[in-house]
Amino acid sequence: MKRFSLLFIMSFLPLISFSTGINAIYSFSTYNIPSQKPYVEINTSIQAKSLEYKNNEARIEFTLVLLKDSQIVYVEKRELKVVKSSNDASVIDIQRVSLENGKYSARFELKDKNTPMEPMVIEDEFEINYPKNQIAVSSVQIIDSYKKTTTQNIRSKNGYDLTPYLFDAVPENKNILTYYSEIYNADKEFGKDSTYIISVNVESIKTGKKIESIQRVRREKAREISVEMGNLDITSLPQGGYYLVVEARSKNSILFSYSKLAFYRYSNIENDIQSAIPSDAFVNMIPKEEIDENILCLTPIASEAQKSFIYKHLKSASVDEKKHFLYMFWRGINPENPNLEWKSYMNEVRIVDDKFSTKIKKGYETEMGRVYLQYGKPDIVIDEKFKATSGMRQASVLNSNEHLTAEFSQDAISYMPYQIWKYHKTPYGEVNKGFVFYAPQNNLMEYFLLHSDAKGEPSDMFWESRLTRGNMPEGMQGEAGLQFKRGY
Repeated sequence: MKRFSLLFIMSFLPLISFSTGINAIYSFSTYNIPSQKPYVEINTSIQAKSLEYKNNEARIEFTLVLLKDSQIVYVEKRELKVVKSSNDASVIDIQRVSLENGKYSARFELKDKNTPMEPMVIEDEFEINYPKNQIAVSSVQIIDSYKKTTTQNIRSKNGYDLTPYLFDAVPENKNILTYYSEIYNADKEFGKDSTYIISVNVESIKTGKKIESIQRVRREKAREISVEMGNLDITSLPQGGYYLVVEARSKNSILFSYSKLAFYRYSNIENDIQSAIPSDAFVNMIPKEEIDENILCLTPIASEAQKSFIYKHLKSASVDEKKHFLYMFWRGINPENPNLEWKSYMNEVRIVDDKFSTKIKKGYETEMGRVYLQYGKPDIVIDEKFKATSGMRQASVLNSNEHLTAEFSQDAISYMPYQIWKYHKTPYGEVNKGFVFYAPQNNLMEYFLLHSDAKGEPSDMFWESRLTRGNMPEGMQGEAGLQFKRGY
């Protein structure tokens, strides 16, 4: 999983550079050591020229906190020293932390100790899921360069020293895509030394179709760990959003496991902002006084880097810079027809405003509005204004895998107003995912997101207990929980 920091404007917006303080990008990648346990690798690249130097030395205080189920499982605080150089090269920091399978929250801070500025704070989530006896594919990394290991160091992995390419934007003048991934437990899945197929391909995020001219397929002997590293020629790859996909297939080409990484292919643009915008572009038809609102409503679907521009620099940017940002945003999603993409989204924004706006919030600023714009119209909506249920024998959430049941003694359970939204398939490829919204003060004008099982969304194992103001014991499942599971 890869994210841009809150202070880093994405590289396909090279003309807008308002950030001050530390500029950094980072990525989470997960790997496994089958005989031991999995680990997360945290790669951070800090722009050297964004640091303050005293006596030709910069000092960065790095703090990392990892949590699982709201419990702290790892803490590290250390200082990085950087000697000033003439080429302003980026500072690469790599951390590897051994962890059990599960979902984790991460918070890390980067503080330039030579300045009084507040530290950069980054919060994100990642998941580790490597079954013990089944084949699995690690995270996929794009590699800037690699060489055979001569002396073991923090960049070493399975005999190679790897320098990660942390940007998720690949320019048109970068025509070779170098990648790294690992495959585990093929010997347990297929039998030791039997053969299976590793395929690497590029597929369009928009259409889901593979780019037939860009792929690599090879046969591999089944081992506990196999390394898949190589190059793809992407010279012919047009601008747009793509997945780099590594697949493990049986010798009969049946897919057993895969992993993929999103990246964006972009074209270089001239230094003149206006030269990148065609005369018939939609941004030239938007009145000046409406440009800001056209940008602010992008926050539900914008990347962290794009939100940085919106939240921190929108007020100070010129009209031309705002137009450039807005045009490049929609051109990035649909290079062939950004005008159509913008028009379609603004229709959705108007729908969200009609449905979810309050006296103090635009529709896209509410949590329901954000989910609607990000995931689309839900396939199923369960709307319970004031629901009560009698006490009955209910399945325990904590013991659902064992199909155990338990009883609670309350005669009746009253729920706060809530809605359950279900999606048969999300834009991110997940199936049968749900969102629980509730009105904690019984105010039906605005609902807040309480729980979701979609990746990257707030998740609360005991959400149903919160929905009853604690009147249902944690770990128990009532009718709302059954509705969430069944979708009716």
